[in-house]
Amino acid sequence: MQRLIIWLPAVAILVVALAAASCSMTPAPSCNLTAPSASTAGFGCAAKWIDANVAINQVQSFGTHNSYKEQIPDVEMALIQERLPAVAPTLDYWHRSFAEQLDKGARQIELDPSDDPEGGLYSTPLARKILTERGVTPPSYDISVMAKPGIKVIHVADIDYRSHCLLFVDCLKQVKAWSDAHPDHTPILMMINPKSSGISWTGAVKVLPWVKASFDRMDAEIRTVFSEDQLITPDDVRGAHATLREAVLAGGWPKLGQARGKIIFTMDLSPEANAPYAEGHPSLKGRVAFMTTFPDAPEAAYFTMNDPEPQFAEIQALVKQGFLIRTRADADTKEARAGTTARRDAAIASGAQFISTDYLWPDPRFGTGYKASLPNGEVTRCNPLNAPRGCDAGAE
Repeated sequence: MQRLIIWLPAVAILVVALAAASCSMTPAPSCNLTAPSASTAGFGCAAKWIDANVAINQVQSFGTHNSYKEQIPDVEMALIQERLPAVAPTLDYWHRSFAEQLDKGARQIELDPSDDPEGGLYSTPLARKILTERGVTPPSYDISVMAKPGIKVIHVADIDYRSHCLLFVDCLKQVKAWSDAHPDHTPILMMINPKSSGISWTGAVKVLPWVKASFDRMDAEIRTVFSEDQLITPDDVRGAHATLREAVLAGGWPKLGQARGKIIFTMDLSPEANAPYAEGHPSLKGRVAFMTTFPDAPEAAYFTMNDPEPQFAEIQALVKQGFLIRTRADADTKEARAGTTARRDAAIASGAQFISTDYLWPDPRFGTGYKASLPNGEVTRCNPLNAPRGCDAGAE
């Protein structure tokens, strides 16, 4: 009897060792990245293994493009069609609330901020003025918050100004509320695309340029909503490395378990337009957001690469080096109208960690059924290009 008591623990140790070997040497049959407590059958890899061994640049998620955007009313769309016939179709999309998008599985949200330090710059959209002058009553829309000082969130000043949150801080608060209610979510990329230009119509507002002081205000507004422990910042990734780029190439991105419930901010501008954001902040020291820059720059960690078909090889090369990439599954309503999926499929296969779409849900007007998500509807999955062995590329 004594030998049996000794033997049973030995078997248990052997089973644990075999299970550990299974996780480290073979792909898991199904590892749910959205539920930390979930595990798979047999000796499959549990999600807690993924949390401990898979970095955030080794997973893949979908998100939305211009996530704040509301529908342009027909009477205003007709005005845009009249004056900008080629542009009108590209603006003819909109999104449900942030909470609905995030519930659906979006893990990337895009905001387009316009600087307005004094307030009131965008309080009287030109489209509304023109319609009123024609004797047409513009559809009801409360823009009173536009009078307040602070950054605004508008797609195109004067003509495409309807937003789920006209104030930048209100957008942030909506995302934070969802995040706080779902503390185990995989990280959310908040992509910021600052606007520095408007339309050329007579009487249109002169949109302010983004300069260092504008970016300083943006960071300050973000920090009024999110605490340091809710963010993944360049300082977190750089650690003791000399530059942010060096840290990324050395595998400096946090593991998924460290990143659950957190937000990553990125700047979606050209390297030249982003330069003031890095001014005085070497390797983005002290900054909230990562930014697109040149691949060999000290600040290099993240890139916006919107065209996954012509940029396919470049995206894959950067992903393999360790950089974080956001690309697009569709653009300007073209894929949704035609029902084509080549761009979406290229985006998924590219290994880009975040893929944005305007169609988490199909637009019934087009009759094509086009929508975009990960295969099998996963929320976040192991990246098919660079996930470590033991992480199933088809897992949710």
